Amino acid sequence: MLPHSGILKYNDNAIHCLRMGSGSKLLIAFHGFGNDAAIFAPLAKLLQEEYTMVSIDLPGHGLTQWKDPYFRKKDLMAIVQGIRNDFGTERVSLLGYSLGGRICLNIVEQQPNWIEKIVLLAPDGLEKNFWYHFATRNPIGKIGFRNMMQAPEKWLGRVDFLRKFRIIDESRFKFAVRNLTDETVRHQLSYVWPVTSKLIVNIAAVKWNLNKYKVETHLFMGKHDRIFPPAQGERFVRNLKQAKLHLMDTGHNLLGAEQLPDIRQALL
Repeated sequence: MLPHSGILKYNDNAIHCLRMGSGSKLLIAFHGFGNDAAIFAPLAKLLQEEYTMVSIDLPGHGLTQWKDPYFRKKDLMAIVQGIRNDFGTERVSLLGYSLGGRICLNIVEQQPNWIEKIVLLAPDGLEKNFWYHFATRNPIGKIGFRNMMQAPEKWLGRVDFLRKFRIIDESRFKFAVRNLTDETVRHQLSYVWPVTSKLIVNIAAVKWNLNKYKVETHLFMGKHDRIFPPAQGERFVRNLKQAKLHLMDTGHNLLGAEQLPDIRQALL
């Protein structure tokens, strides 16, 4: 079955999504930074008999047109509520990769009673990211981030200085260089980081809700992931009663053909 493309209207915003599969259960999926809703198409094909997947283009990605200055928790919950109403169900499952994992964690924080099952793939938001918070919430950091995005050549030497003195590790150095030297990525990052900056996760509340509402939780982490190392996942699942950590022999990309069967099994 081919994906069905649609637009969800919310205020003056247009959220593009793909509806895939024809199963009786609803799975709402959120992609990572630099991806779009189609990244989940191979997985949706494996799940098409069990799930109907609604995969969303987040603000700053794909065909979504987001006009508000921020993508807030209330906006996220209104969109999820609209999808639930359209599908005619009270309970949904969630799937989030990287940035999309942070989106899922915010839903758990707000409405855990809506959630049947959650699968997180190398999720952002498990632990506080100092540089992200500094760049999006600190007045000085905001100015520095804006200047860095506008004149990246002036900042490359400073980033290398931070690497040499081990203030940032090698993987974050490569991440910074890639984002600063690629104009398309830099433009997208300069928009996405500020617009999603209000989606700060209260991990203590998330873990409390997961236990209280007995939400089945599956966390997939790459053994060689330097962006979100597996130790973050190990700390997250600690004291969670119905959580399982899956360590995969890969880096940050957890949507390769080799990983899909394991992810599918977690959702069944």
